[in-house]
Amino acid sequence: MSTGNSQGSKAQRSRRPTIADVARLANVSQMTVSNVVNRRFGSMGQQTRETVEKAIAELGYRPHASGRSLKLSKRFSIGMVVVDESPTFLADPFITNLVAGLSNHLNQRDYGLVVQGMRADHLPEAALIRRHETDALCVFLSGERAKRAQMISDFAGLGQPVVVMQEAVPKGSGLYSVRQDDRAGSAELALHLHARGARHVLFLAPDVAWPAIEERIEGARTVLLARECRFSVVQCGDGGFDATRTALAAAVAAGGWPPAIMGGNDQMGIAALKWCADQGRTAPSDILVSGFNAFETWRYSTPSLTTVVSPAYELGETAGGILLSVLQGEPVRRREHVLPVRLKIGGSTDV
Repeated sequence: MSTGNSQGSKAQRSRRPTIADVARLANVSQMTVSNVVNRRFGSMGQQTRETVEKAIAELGYRPHASGRSLKLSKRFSIGMVVVDESPTFLADPFITNLVAGLSNHLNQRDYGLVVQGMRADHLPEAALIRRHETDALCVFLSGERAKRAQMISDFAGLGQPVVVMQEAVPKGSGLYSVRQDDRAGSAELALHLHARGARHVLFLAPDVAWPAIEERIEGARTVLLARECRFSVVQCGDGGFDATRTALAAAVAAGGWPPAIMGGNDQMGIAALKWCADQGRTAPSDILVSGFNAFETWRYSTPSLTTVVSPAYELGETAGGILLSVLQGEPVRRREHVLPVRLKIGGSTDV
């Protein structure tokens, strides 16, 4: 059964499509559409299901929450989607601070926050994507560049205000970007290590591609290669304590000891610092070690970790301010907001 008629296209262009539009395009009852939307397939035939799903996709239909009522113009709720392979994504200090800043900003203005973590391959099934449950979205993406670009394109087609965290967005996409200046912070850190005599730096990175980590790698690489220094990236699995130590041990066994190690974040930097100490290498006299983000954990290392201070909480506040301004019809002059970072020198490099 073909769903490619002009009626569906006109409905999509003129207004937000309704369940009646989908039923008309698929030539089924509204109850059948409702059953497909709510995954109540029962004895429904495969062809009927596929026809309805095709009509939903063609029209870009997204059912409203709260009984799918179109009478409510606002739900006073913002959604946050975190695309992460780890089910414990909220344990990450950066995400925790980001969510806290966003949530507190919204709560003070009588808005709620709905947080949903998803693997990239499950993103189309996320309730915040399939249903119109919130007034706007804040998204934090991971994965290879091409996959992230596709996800950004998909979010741009939802017809909602969307802020993308920690990544630039294409011009003309209609999206907003809020990020910290990871490249500049990493470049400053690399200059600091170079000034301390490092001519070869190992950078520890998780296997999952995060835009912030990519920026940190490029910032350090550009500075060091321009000064004819070696720069090597070591992939460290999930970036956890044991995975980081195992990867670092393999890298040192294969290529010898570098004069400096940059952790992609503070957790990886501290894991490296402790592994080096276990091998009889003391920072900063035998090796220079640094991290990134300067959340509370950096204080607990011995010596204290050299790091870069992240404004993650302020990033969340900024994203919340943008979304509420858009929802209230107030002008937002810039599509991209980049917050500065600063170097914090600790005992792990202060020779």
